[in-house]
Amino acid sequence: MKKFLLSLSVILFVVFAAAASPAAINFDNLPKDEKFEALFLDFGNAYYSISYSDFTHKEEKKDDLKAANALYSYLKKKKKANYDERLVKLLAGRCLYNYDEIKFTDVEKDFNALEKDFPENAEHHWIYGNFLVSSGKTLEGKNELEKYMKMKNYYIGGFFIENYAYAQLMCDMPFNALYSITNGGNIPEESIQNQQLLGLIKNRIKESSSQEKYETKQVWRVSQEEEGYNYIYSTMYGISFPGKGSWNLRYQQSEDGKPAMCLFGIDGLTLNEGPASISLIMMVYPSAIDSKAAKANLLKSFNIIKKENEQIDNKTFEKYTYEDLTKYADARQGSRGYIYAATIEPGKWSGARCEHAVDMSKLVEQSGSGSPSYYTVAPSQNRLQEPLTVLILVDSCNALIDQTDQLLKELFSKAVFD
Repeated sequence: MKKFLLSLSVILFVVFAAAASPAAINFDNLPKDEKFEALFLDFGNAYYSISYSDFTHKEEKKDDLKAANALYSYLKKKKKANYDERLVKLLAGRCLYNYDEIKFTDVEKDFNALEKDFPENAEHHWIYGNFLVSSGKTLEGKNELEKYMKMKNYYIGGFFIENYAYAQLMCDMPFNALYSITNGGNIPEESIQNQQLLGLIKNRIKESSSQEKYETKQVWRVSQEEEGYNYIYSTMYGISFPGKGSWNLRYQQSEDGKPAMCLFGIDGLTLNEGPASISLIMMVYPSAIDSKAAKANLLKSFNIIKKENEQIDNKTFEKYTYEDLTKYADARQGSRGYIYAATIEPGKWSGARCEHAVDMSKLVEQSGSGSPSYYTVAPSQNRLQEPLTVLILVDSCNALIDQTDQLLKELFSKAVFD
């Protein structure tokens, strides 16, 4: 029966990245009895057909589902299954769930039991992560795959990398997916085995030009909450900047000689035990706009009292401190704030650095009939291949300057300019 296992290995390894990869299973640890091998071979022959959901052709797949059910039932009855047998059960369950043969909670239960009995093992995180991604729980699935990577000290193979790149793509992170599948550009695209996945990834990335007009939603996006922050980010400009859901946020794209702009009305500060706020305006100038004149005019508008440099995201920003005691001449003790300026060259992986994961499970809605309607993912714009000048104006006051400095330190530590 050894030859059947070898044949089955070949069958199982030729899979699309969306499927839970059998490469997580150590075939040498599986039973050698004829009953199991026969069931396992039948499942291996059926695997590709049922490794993804396709209800339109479910009737045509009834024999494949029968094979998966037979193996799943056999392993479910077995009292002392080893780790790899239970991985096979998890994999078969994932396929059966694709066609509503078992419930989501059945697969979840199998995973939780594996995690309880084998907390030091990593492979079940791989299979379960792929299951979650294909079930629409994209962010949870990506997180499970990242647990696998960490447990393996990042010594991972090509099949896993494809699975992880697919998970990133399903989280609306095509630049990160491209980075992963090419190993940061070290693997030539023509050498990538899964050209179908590579094509899907590249199709989600669009070239950008400062000569074209874009809708605001093509340029700026706002992330879902991440550790208390919602990031406004632009792969076109290579920028990611943290904000709070309670802050007043407005933004626009660059057009008609005007810079792209984000305006933050920042609350959460206190003055005389009452609420207070400050504002932050970030302006992005493509090379076609005279940013030098814009910077000069901005500086002329304020009483600059100090100039220094500050590192933000390993980029050198000029920092100008201004003060005007005639403005905000009340409890705020006069106007005080900052102007930051830097010209940023495009990085090799600017888009990947500023992307944020989208949890598709929060975007999938259920209609009254129970049929799912899905969020349409728009293509991501590539970073403009030209220097971009960034000007940041922070409007605060002397009474709030310590709070402002503390807040800016936190915001800048999380910001990306690339």
